[in-house]
Amino acid sequence: MSKYNKITQRLLAEGYTADNFPKDKVHIPGGVYAVNGRLLDNIYGGFEYNRIYCDAFIYKTGCGMYVKGNNVLSNLGFSGEEWCHENDNPVVRCPYDKSCCPANDSRLHGTHGGGLCIQCWCVCHRTDEPYDYEHSFEKAENERQEEKKRKYQEYSDAHNRRICQRHMYYDERKREWNLHYKPSYCASMCYSEDGYCPIMGKKLSKKRGNVYYDMKKSGVNKQVEAQCSIFDGNEWSYIEKGIRFFKKPCSIDICEAFVKVQSDEILRDYMVNHSTEFLFDKDLKVEILNIRAESKPSRDLMQDLQDIKSGIIVTHASDIEKCDKERRKEKKQQAMHKKVKKLEKKLIETGYHNLDLYSLDRIHADKWLGEERISELEEIRQQKIKEKHEKPRQMSLEEFISM
Repeated sequence: MSKYNKITQRLLAEGYTADNFPKDKVHIPGGVYAVNGRLLDNIYGGFEYNRIYCDAFIYKTGCGMYVKGNNVLSNLGFSGEEWCHENDNPVVRCPYDKSCCPANDSRLHGTHGGGLCIQCWCVCHRTDEPYDYEHSFEKAENERQEEKKRKYQEYSDAHNRRICQRHMYYDERKREWNLHYKPSYCASMCYSEDGYCPIMGKKLSKKRGNVYYDMKKSGVNKQVEAQCSIFDGNEWSYIEKGIRFFKKPCSIDICEAFVKVQSDEILRDYMVNHSTEFLFDKDLKVEILNIRAESKPSRDLMQDLQDIKSGIIVTHASDIEKCDKERRKEKKQQAMHKKVKKLEKKLIETGYHNLDLYSLDRIHADKWLGEERISELEEIRQQKIKEKHEKPRQMSLEEFISM
């Protein structure tokens, strides 16, 4: 490595080496890639401070704010510099959100994060001055967090406590809370106390259900490679009904809330997860129909007949799932049948009592076959052995001459 960090440079100048260094203060990072076997030529720039040692450091920002070592960001690679304890320049999140503070290092100007979060970083340097809480980062950060809690309570009071922390978002730029209710979060894990939902203002129903919908696909038959078909250019339509949205059932109240608030996300999720379908077929159209909350998927026979009469292919998700389940079951049974036949063949050739006491074949024989079948196979084995011994053997020429 062409450049050591400052603490490593200082220790080497004082005569320390990779084999001799103050172990109560620094260490050589473990599991690092060392160049040519030299432990200090690593990606961390040499030695690193022991965490318990550097946590006790007192730093000071350019604006005169004191910071404890355990509250700084200990490692940040930015603008060609390593901002860390070892270089005496770790950074801390500015509690005042000044992205271009004149007292800060200009290389950190303009760092302000994205979205709802702000990331203004202030560089710190060690100081021998005594720590002053009244002019410290810790006090400013505590005040910022207290403001955040206070505004959350104010928002809660203004909305008659009809809020849930899981659906609350804090905008650090505007310094205000907002509620974005997404029932899909509650479907996977609900934080209601004793079944009471503060957003709905009632106890959730114990009746469980799911969100079901129908998906209609339509397009145009196209010529495949050089093969022509009389169906090319004809429009086709296909509907799959009763598709489940949530992976597992939840309170029917949550399902109904999803239908009211988030039903548009069903199509959006499909478009995102199946974008390649639309990339290769420009005529493909997908519609989400009949979104409903039910305890189990219902069927409208008259509507199915009408759709079929209109030339639409109709299937039901529950039927497809049932067929898939039966197919998997049959495949599993076939695989099991092959395993049993293979084991029975081995028992006839080797013998159950000749197997090792704790061998996998013996364990499987006890589990899959049972005593009665094992006895039958042993009888077959003994019969084969007997037939082999009693089978007439042709005399060889040497045996005939020796007679």
